[in-house]
Amino acid sequence: ITDDAGLFSFPEVPAGFNYTVTPVNNNVFTFAPQSTGQLLDNAVMSFTGARRSWSVSGVVRRNGSAIAGVTVELEGTGRKATTDSAGRYVINGVPAGLTYKVLPSSEDYAYDPGSLTIDSLQGDTVADFNVTHFLLHGRVTDPEGRGVFGVTVNLTGTLTATAFTRDDGTYSIPVHRTGNYTITPTKEQNFYAFAPEKARLTGLDGSRHGDFTATLNTSASPSYVLEYDGGQKTVDYGPFWPESIDLGHFFWEFWAMPGPGAGATYMLTDGYGGAHALLFGVSHLGTSEPGRYQFIGNIWDGQAVNFFYSDEGPAPNEWGHFAVGWDGAHIVTYFNGVPVGAVRHRGTRFTPGFAQGGGRLLIGGSDHNNFVGRIAQVRGYEGSNPRGAGGEPGETSVFSTFAPQTIFSVDGNLLSYFFKTAPVVGDYSKGFEGSPHPGARRGTVNGILFPCDGCPKPAFVVDKTAPNFATPDNPGQPAAPVRPAAPTPAGAIVFDSFQRSNSTLALGGTGGLGSTESGTAGPLAWKFDTNETPLPFGILNGRAVLLADRSSVAWVEPGAQPVGLDVSAARTRGTYGSGQNTGLSFRVADADNYFFAFTENDGDDLTGPKLLTVGYYLGGERTELTSEVEIPGNWRTLRVLTYNDGRIHVLADGLLIYSTTSGLLSSASGAGLYNDR
Repeated sequence: ITDDAGLFSFPEVPAGFNYTVTPVNNNVFTFAPQSTGQLLDNAVMSFTGARRSWSVSGVVRRNGSAIAGVTVELEGTGRKATTDSAGRYVINGVPAGLTYKVLPSSEDYAYDPGSLTIDSLQGDTVADFNVTHFLLHGRVTDPEGRGVFGVTVNLTGTLTATAFTRDDGTYSIPVHRTGNYTITPTKEQNFYAFAPEKARLTGLDGSRHGDFTATLNTSASPSYVLEYDGGQKTVDYGPFWPESIDLGHFFWEFWAMPGPGAGATYMLTDGYGGAHALLFGVSHLGTSEPGRYQFIGNIWDGQAVNFFYSDEGPAPNEWGHFAVGWDGAHIVTYFNGVPVGAVRHRGTRFTPGFAQGGGRLLIGGSDHNNFVGRIAQVRGYEGSNPRGAGGEPGETSVFSTFAPQTIFSVDGNLLSYFFKTAPVVGDYSKGFEGSPHPGARRGTVNGILFPCDGCPKPAFVVDKTAPNFATPDNPGQPAAPVRPAAPTPAGAIVFDSFQRSNSTLALGGTGGLGSTESGTAGPLAWKFDTNETPLPFGILNGRAVLLADRSSVAWVEPGAQPVGLDVSAARTRGTYGSGQNTGLSFRVADADNYFFAFTENDGDDLTGPKLLTVGYYLGGERTELTSEVEIPGNWRTLRVLTYNDGRIHVLADGLLIYSTTSGLLSSASGAGLYNDR
């Protein structure tokens, strides 16, 4: 017998006799030549084999009757044939000696057997199939032709059945009996309008196709939101996070409003245990900002609980967009699309699983630390973070400001709208772990694992202070508390503490800083290096914040002033990454001609040492006078002094960090903010 290399030998063959050497594998190969002769010494011979071929054929029947038009294939070979009017198929020229799986087309029928395996084909082989039932199948798509996941497709009539659309929008329903049927697509909360509404099939006796178009209608009149009062109630999406696997990156976002007394309550929790795939809520009032909540939460890395926080957040009764995401390096929280806190985490993320009270997705609380306030929408991404696609200039970074969607588009691994009433809350996402996760409003007085019939549930209420989700193109800006402007420093030509309404990119906002508050020059409108929206700077909670990932300058022009000016920009240094750096512009003539000074992080430690860069743009061309000058200590104000003789001094609070002399743009008196790339 030949070995794996095709070699053979006959040891100790008596010499002097005539022998015929014949390869024998008649059903798989034919060989040439045969070797015949007298053996006088050791002999070496070789043979060339030609693989034989056979046919695979059969008949496809249903209840004894032939079925035409069924494609039968040999899986993975590209060889196939279609049954004729007698139900017969033939696949010729199939190479011998190999193993094949014979598969009839499953689009229209189900079969017994579902497939046949031929081990080492060594002759013409018959593979017959019997149809056990036929299939009703089709696809549900959105108006752009994309498949809609998780739609329930109901079959009624002679028999009843239910199916769900797959991630490509397709569905199939097995039917065992001929008759009259109706196919009807449905979805929780009836946010989808289907065209046609249903498909009627009369005298059905074979496979049929039914396609539908699903149009998402997010408008609701009146517009409801879901209210929580701190009681034991939740929206329970059931088992969600799989146990004992690294869950990877994430991003979860809400439109929500914490009420009075919402401190230390949670909008999202993984079950009811002490460790979580994700816990996200608000902290006590005034932790970092007087009269405001900050975000708080944690994730579990399999051994320890890792907490994250924010430096800024909403006031009681303030509607906003709240989000948290992890890109593998930093857990970043966002308020109205602006990063407001970052905590380093380079580990893993797990749920402790059912045995330790985890793995279950609950919105609004579990049976303790339940949310106080209202929620309009929630969307989550698991295993990915759409905010963390890049990090280089011009690419998305987790530290970039973004424009939150007023109505969350169909995406992610969980998506629910709470501004339309229903006993069951729909999941309009692309699903997680291959399944949609509709939510049940329920009370949890008896805990998470036991029902509580008749207990209070999160209630749908009309909230006129909420963004107008019924008209997302004109959602309105909910009112937010504004503290009084800070006192004007003595002798200030221009002063601005940015104590006015937020101007971020949320709810159709375009940013901007408005006008300065006070000073001897009077209120002055802020100018920018572009008139295109969104503008590069905005306001959040009484602070100027960055809205653009590019070099940008904002300034005011107080008119003719002495050459010597004192220009400063004060950072509000947070504990969790926000307010760490600042930048200012001076001797500003226009958007192409000005001086700048800014600080940046020394490495990826957001709270570590800062480096100073000073330079200017002349005719749009950039020149750096100095860079990477370390600024020691916990300084607050970056300050530039210009003098009549051309001197420029840069200080951190009262400490001189850098000085130079330049007569460039010495007559320009504009000054303001600067953001470097």
